[in-house]
Formats: sequence, structure tokens, C-alpha cells
Amino acid sequence: MSLRFISLFIFCFVTLVNSSAFSADDIGPRVDLFKIDRIDVVGNKKVEKEAILEKIGSKPGMTLDNFLLKKDLEKIYSMKYFENVEAHQETEKGLNILQFKLKEKPIITKITFEGNDGLSDDDLKGQVKSKVFTILDTTTVKADVLGLLKFYEEKGYFLASVDFQEKKLNEENIELIFNIKEYDKVKVKKINFLGNIAFKDEELKSIIQTQEDTLFSFMSGSGNFKEINFQNDIERMKYFYRMKGYLQINIGTPEITVSEDKKWVFITMKLQEGPQFTVNKITFQGEVLFPETELHEKMVLKENETYSEESLRKDIQMLTEMYQDEGYAFANVIRNLNVVPGENKVDVEFSFEKGKIAYFGRIRIKGNPKSRDKVIRREITIKEGQKFNGTDLRQSKENVQRLGFYEPESIVFNTVSPKDKEDVLDVEVSVKEKNTGQISLGAGYSTATGGFFQASVTQSNFRGLGQNLSFSLNVAKTSNTFSIDFTEPYFLDTKWSLGGGVFISENDTSSSYSEKRKGGNIRVGYPIFTFTNLYMTYKLEDTRIKSVDDPSIDISLENGLASSIQTSVVHDKRDDRSDPRKGYFLSYSTEYTGVGGEKKWIKNEAEARGYYPVVGDLILRSRFYAGKLDQVESRKIPRTEKFTLGGSRNLRGYSFEDIGPKKYLKRTDGSGISENFNIGGEFMTFTNVEFQHPLSREAGLKWVVFFDAGHAGDVDKIKVYTDYGFGFRWFSPIGVLRFEFGYPLTGEFKEKGSQFHFDIGQVF
Repeated sequence: MSLRFISLFIFCFVTLVNSSAFSADDIGPRVDLFKIDRIDVVGNKKVEKEAILEKIGSKPGMTLDNFLLKKDLEKIYSMKYFENVEAHQETEKGLNILQFKLKEKPIITKITFEGNDGLSDDDLKGQVKSKVFTILDTTTVKADVLGLLKFYEEKGYFLASVDFQEKKLNEENIELIFNIKEYDKVKVKKINFLGNIAFKDEELKSIIQTQEDTLFSFMSGSGNFKEINFQNDIERMKYFYRMKGYLQINIGTPEITVSEDKKWVFITMKLQEGPQFTVNKITFQGEVLFPETELHEKMVLKENETYSEESLRKDIQMLTEMYQDEGYAFANVIRNLNVVPGENKVDVEFSFEKGKIAYFGRIRIKGNPKSRDKVIRREITIKEGQKFNGTDLRQSKENVQRLGFYEPESIVFNTVSPKDKEDVLDVEVSVKEKNTGQISLGAGYSTATGGFFQASVTQSNFRGLGQNLSFSLNVAKTSNTFSIDFTEPYFLDTKWSLGGGVFISENDTSSSYSEKRKGGNIRVGYPIFTFTNLYMTYKLEDTRIKSVDDPSIDISLENGLASSIQTSVVHDKRDDRSDPRKGYFLSYSTEYTGVGGEKKWIKNEAEARGYYPVVGDLILRSRFYAGKLDQVESRKIPRTEKFTLGGSRNLRGYSFEDIGPKKYLKRTDGSGISENFNIGGEFMTFTNVEFQHPLSREAGLKWVVFFDAGHAGDVDKIKVYTDYGFGFRWFSPIGVLRFEFGYPLTGEFKEKGSQFHFDIGQVF
């Protein structure tokens, strides 16, 4: 075969490859070209010859045919490093040489963005995968354009356009330029609903993420129109209606109108609600393992009640877990909905396929370079070789999430059957560690303590062993504290926890006295039930009164050592201990002071906290607390231990120590002035109810509205004080910063007006 024929064949082939129109039939039947004596590569400067030769199938000594040549050209071209790929037959001293002539793609030596006024270059560089000093890949660049468009849309630039150009700097280098037309951010001016009868416009607006532009949108980021959020909003509304029994809800294609100046969008959503359905009959078919009466009792859906898609979802999960708890790992629960003709009722049928009984195989953990495997394994309740149990598997995942060491969305329990073992399921636990250490320095002003300086070091996964170590220092005008605390949650790899701490504090917040305390504690704990721990704490504390304004305070009673033992029971089912969205927390403790030392009393405390997702990201948070002090051997209880209310930590419509039993007494400073001192009570109870919602997720801002009520004084003379208010919370690097306005509703305090509180740390 002549050299000219081969060159012509190669030229046609390369042209077809570059046009992506090549098929096996284009080159005809297999034809032997020549025997390869040597392979040369020319034109490659950045890509090593060895890398190219390793990629192709042709080797010296082989006979080259048209099919092998086709594959080799495809493989070289697929490396994405070359603009042109050619193959030639050369002869030298009687040897047949297969020569690949290549032209490399240029190198990106500079990436620039033009036309981006609203977003910085640094913001945009983080969105592109093309990098400086890499070979130009047009496919990657096109993906970068789509990524930039999506990023602009997320930032509210709904009308932005992006394209790119390659500016040739020399034969080998180019500048990659992204040309951007931003236009102004598109804001949502108005959202209209047509056809909604069962629910008002405002109720539907509260469900969706797309919100109308308001006066405070600059803080929350609301009001921006984002296509991806809007599509999700349509599904949210459908699900909301189905939760309420409207099975036949239909939402037409929304009408989106852009204003002439391209700054506003007007959204109209047309709904056909249809009738509200009730559940007629609930039946069970297929491989039913449990009595129907038991299944009916456990179900959320009930006959003759309003149908709910959410209740159905929970029932399917519950029924699936019932089968899985019997070992049927592959159980399948199929639901069928049949509308009763002529009635607004629906029959719900559950069909069961139990599958085979399976057992847990190997448990593997990955993604935890810092944490020891045992930190995760001790939270996992399933065992290798155990019969499959769905509830245990779910609770194991929840336990790992509750640790707070890993990104919640990254925790995956994947089950895979090993080869030739269909009745065995290996469990692969994948996690992604998050930063569990925190160093913070801060300064500011608090309405409770005045100006303050704060420093803290906290590591909740110390040494990768799940240990908690914390150090904190707070220096303020009226309060100084220093503390160190350490907890080992699994002492000597047992279920016992062991911890302790030391502290020093000076407090001048009260108008009645100022004090200095120092001491320490040691504590042990043990899980007595699921989510329930029993704790024993020994505390030794020395109190010294620095100054007194209240003449009722007996310094000799206040000063001295208090040695106490506290027993407490804690039941904690919160999904996240730092910022819970759902779950509850219950605790009860009894503390006896008088194990040595100079003081004696008994304190009983009970607390309950609840967290409930209402709709979307709106969270209802509630707390109830009650505490009671009792004398021992008729010894008086020090004023520094008695209860008062008011301030940023309980009743936020009142100042510190506004609430409690009071007496008019002359001050001890010799001024002769009488003051209404709060002498403290031996009983206290209060409650807090809050609604909390994100204001700006990116900035960590949330708004809150609250209601507080409480009493401090005698148990037989109850007087309840109430307040309401609103505030903002910033989840900052130094902690949760709270800005809250409280309005008192009781007694003479109503005339004083609102109270503003700024403080650090969650209320509960």
C-alpha cells in the first residue's frame, strides 16, 4: 500500500474523529497496512512520550491495520491534551515507522473576568474548575460557564449571561476570558395565587422559599428570585396540600413577568385544589407477618380521618422497620391509593413483600482520619453477625450524628451484600469530619455585665477520642470568670463517663452584694436506659462576700465552704446539642449540700426542653424549669443561693433580679437611703416559648419571637410575671450573640417599657 494512500486515509479519519461523526462502517473492512518496526511521537512538548505510547494498542512487531489505527487515534484524542492528531507511515533504512504528529492544546496562563461588578473575581474563581497553568479543555470551560450562570442565579442575578473567549498570547499560551453581563439583581415584587380557597395567600407564602422583597431583605437575602428554589417551591406546595388531604392538587405552569427595567419579577401561580379527602379503608395484602389490629394501632393514618401524605410516609417507614426488625432487610412496602367513586374518600392498601432474612456482615468505617474508629463504633448498636434490624441501624446513624463531630449530611450507612452472600449485608459507615475545635477571642458590651473580653478554647473531640476539653476566660465590668473542664465519655472504654473542672469567679451584678467564688467538681455518669444517663457529681466551693448593700445579708452565713453531692438523671433526644431542630431534653437533679463544709441545704431542680419543626425552617422551642430549696437542720439558706428572676437568661422583659420577694431596707453604706432589695426566694419556676427562623443562612443570622412567664419567691404565694418580645441571633465564631427586646406585661414594670438585652450563648 502506498504512503500517499495511507496519508489520505489518515486525513479522512482524523477529520471524522474531530467532527464526532465516525463509525466503524466508515473505514470499510479490515485492511492490513504495514508491519510496525518503530513508533515515533512528534509535536509533544508537555505530555511525555511514554504516557502516549502506554495509551495506544500498537506496538513494534505488530501488523498495523485500519481498525487498530482507528482505536489508537481515538485514545490519543481522548486524552484531551491535543488539538490535532495525525498518523503517518515513514521509512528509514528499510524500517517502517508509525509516526504520530500531534499539536498540543494551549496552556491557560491567565484567567480573567470582565463585566462582573456585583461579584468579585475571588468569588467567581471559586466556581470555575479551569485553572491557570493547565491545558485548555473546552468541555471544562463550557461547564464553567454553566456553573457561573448558576452561581449568579443563586445570588439573585437571574438575567445574567456568561460566555468565554480564548485570547492567544503566543503559540503555546492563551488567556481565558469570561465575559459577563450581570444586569441588576432581580427582586420578587409580588407573588399572587389564583384558585386557592382552603388556604390564604399568606399561609402559602410562608411555605415557599421564594419570598417578596421587604424592608429587611438586605439582611436576610430574601426577595431574590432563584430558579432552582422556585422549582422546589412548587413541589413544596404540592406536598403541603397533600399533607392536608388534597390529593388532586394541580399547580399550573407559573407565570413570571419581568418589569421593563428588568429589576422586578411578578409571579402568578394558578392552583386547582380539588376536594379534601378522608381515609375510607386501610387494608393489608401480601406477606402480612403481624396481626392487622397491631398494624392499625401503630399507624398514624386512621380510617375516617383526613388523609395526609406526611402520615403515609411515616407509616411506610414504620411498617418497613417492623419487617426489618424481624430480619427481613429487603422488605418492600408498596402503597396503593384508590379513590372511592363519587365520594371524597380514598382507600389505602399496603402490600408487603418480605424478601429473605439477612444478617449484618462486616462493619467498616471511612472518612475519619482524625477520629479513632472506636469513637464511631461505640455509638453503633448493631453487631457483626446479628440478624438485620432496621431500628437499630437507624438509631446507630442518629447516635453518630448526635456526637456533633461530623457533617450531618455526610453520615451515610450503606449496606452492600458481599459476592455470593445474598443473606449477608456489610455496613459501610461514611463520615466527613468537621472542625470540632474552636479558639475564640472577643470583646464587646453586654447589658448584663457591661463591657467584656472573652477568650475560650474548646475541643469536643480531643485527641480524636471523643473527649471534651474546654478553657474559658471572661473579663467584664461586673463579672469575671475562669474555668477549665474535661470530660471522658467512655472511661477506660467502658460505658462510664468521667469528668471534672475547676473555676474562679467574681460577680458584682447584684445590687445587694458582690461575691467571689472558687472551687471544683468531679463527676461520673452511666447510661441506664437508651438516651438516659445517671450522673453523680461532687462539688467543693468556697464563697467570699466582698461587699454588701442589703442589711438582711448575714456575711457569716454566706462565707465559707459548701461541699455537695448531686444526683441527676438526664434524658436527651435532641438531634443536635448545639442548635437543635427537633427532639427534647429532660432532666431532674437533687443536690445535698452538707457533706462536710460549713453550709447545709437541699436543692431539687427539674427541667424540660422541646424543639419542634413547624413548617420549613421555622422551629418552635420551649423550656420549663422548676427549682426548690429546702433547709437542713433548720439552718438558713444563704442569700447567694436563693432564686431571683429577670434578665437575658430567663424573663427577658425584666432587668436582672427584678422578680422575687422584696423588702424596703436601709442601705449599709450609711447614706440612710432605703431601697427595695430583692431578698431571693426558695422556689422558682419559669417557662420560655420561642419561634426561631433563619434570617440569612449564609451569615448565620436568625430571628426569634418569644414569650416568657415565671415566678420566684415562696411556693405558696405564686405570682406569675409575663413578657413577650423579639430578637436576632448571630451564630458567630465566638458563640451565639443574642440581641433581644423584651416587653413586660405584669404590674408596675409595664410602665418602664421595653428591656434590651445583649448576651452571648443560647438561652436553652
